[in-house]
Amino acid sequence: MSVYLIRHGQTDWNKEGIVQGRCDIPLNEKGREQARAAKELTKDIPFDICFCSPLDRARETASIVLEGRDVEIVYDDRLLEMAYGIYEATDWRKGEYQNRRRQFAIRNKNGESYLDVCYRAFSFLEEIKPLGIKGNVLLVCHGGVARVIHSYFEDDADNDKFVDNICPNGGVRKYEYVERHVERIIADYKTRFKPPFSKK
Repeated sequence: MSVYLIRHGQTDWNKEGIVQGRCDIPLNEKGREQARAAKELTKDIPFDICFCSPLDRARETASIVLEGRDVEIVYDDRLLEMAYGIYEATDWRKGEYQNRRRQFAIRNKNGESYLDVCYRAFSFLEEIKPLGIKGNVLLVCHGGVARVIHSYFEDDADNDKFVDNICPNGGVRKYEYVERHVERIIADYKTRFKPPFSKK
C-alpha cells in the first residue's frame, strides 16, 4: 500500500506567520490554487480512500483534490493539527514558541506535546495498515502532523531535522509501509531480561 500525504493549501494565517493549530482558518485564494495544483499532480493516481483532518482548510483541500472522483473521504480527529495551546493565534517566529516546539515531551499549555501527536498519528497509521487496502491511500492534513507522519515512515531525522522538516502548503509526499520488526525486538527483550521482582 502506498500512502500519499497532501498538506492543506495556504490560509491567511500561513501567509502572515501566525500559529493556527486547532483554529479553524479557511483557505485563501492562493491555498485553493495550491490545492488545484495538487489535484493536477495526483490526477492519474487511483486513490482507494482519503482520510482527512476535519478542520476546514484540510476539508476544502481534499474536496478540491478529489473533485469529480468517486473517492470516499473519511474524517479522522487523529489527523487534526497539533494543539499549540496558548501559542495559537501568535507569531510563530517568536523565540519562546520556537524554543518550545523543540522540546518534544513538554506539552504546550492547554495543548499537546509532539509525543502526544505521535501517539495519535502513529495509532492511526498502525490501524489503517492491516485494512487490506492494496492500492493508494490519500491523507490530507497539516504541517505539524505531516512532520510526525514523516518520522513514522523515515528513520533519518535527528531532533533538528525533525523540527525543520516542513511540508509546504499543497505539498505532496509519498510513503510506503516497511517492516520494522517491532514484534521481534519486544520478544528478544522479554527473552533476555526478566521483569522486576520476578521470582524466577
